[in-house]
Amino acid sequence: MLTNELLFDAIGEIDDGFILDVAEILEQSGGKVVRPRNKTVWRVLLVAAILISLFTVTAYALGWFGLSARRISPDLPEVTDSALSDADAETMARIRDTHRHSYVSLGGVTGSPEYSAAAEWLSWRAAHEEEMAASQLEKGETYYEWRDLERSFTESDEELSVARLYGCWDLASLVKLYEIAEAHGLKLHTQRTKLWDNRIFSDLCTYENGSSKREGAAEVDGKMTFYLVFTELPGYLPAEELTTSLTDEYTEWEYTTTNGETVNIAILEGMRNPHSVPANTDVSVFVFWKGEQGNVTAVFHYPGVMDELEEWQSHVEQIADTIDFASYVKGAQP
Repeated sequence: MLTNELLFDAIGEIDDGFILDVAEILEQSGGKVVRPRNKTVWRVLLVAAILISLFTVTAYALGWFGLSARRISPDLPEVTDSALSDADAETMARIRDTHRHSYVSLGGVTGSPEYSAAAEWLSWRAAHEEEMAASQLEKGETYYEWRDLERSFTESDEELSVARLYGCWDLASLVKLYEIAEAHGLKLHTQRTKLWDNRIFSDLCTYENGSSKREGAAEVDGKMTFYLVFTELPGYLPAEELTTSLTDEYTEWEYTTTNGETVNIAILEGMRNPHSVPANTDVSVFVFWKGEQGNVTAVFHYPGVMDELEEWQSHVEQIADTIDFASYVKGAQP
């Protein structure tokens, strides 16, 4: 079975020397594709073309640009709390509950530097915070006292801003964050500007490179739906985090809007806040658009449970028709 991991691996196996040879041939031909004399290079060109064609044709059909390719489940070890009292072990269980969920990659799909860096950072940070909390409890101290709330470990205004944006509470976290970003060839966000003109959602903002978290609204069948729109430009590790349940089952499909934009839509029914009393059950909808200039993710929730799937699909598609996804990234670069 051809999966996104296998395809990325296959493309990655093409030797860098052959790629340079191909680039030289294209440069000499003025960008026109000509048959090179080197048969090996020609075969590599053909294989690469076939793989890319397969990718283009099947990517949307297999959900490679949708939720299936964007879910990040932190790789956290199983931990026993035998050294803790019953009360402290219960505290640690609650702390782990805040980490044991999935994230939705806002910056890219499986195989992209943005996805890989986000997966590595979110997994490392969760494991580090659990380890530090357990260490505090073992010493008979409050689990959160390891956190430096003033971020006095930073050495510049930019580092302070980065630490706040990415949730770094100690020097080890900040060092690891920079290390992961550099390893994947990505930049970090350094400035966030709040948007105060909202009425529905909080924490709306824009970043120094034009990435943003905004709100939108659409009226379909006499019903008003408010939604969040996350925009992430390529080349950056996102600072925004979007979570979802680890166990949700969802329906996903490709759709072309009336604006001619191809999007991936996912509907899932799950627990938005399992810790509330009573538990808040809702239907969550994700609409993903991916372009050369960046990724746009629209998210909205409906309270209650899902009835007829076909009716939900039609309703969600009509909402997607009202969104001009490309407009969120046009001119976003500084």
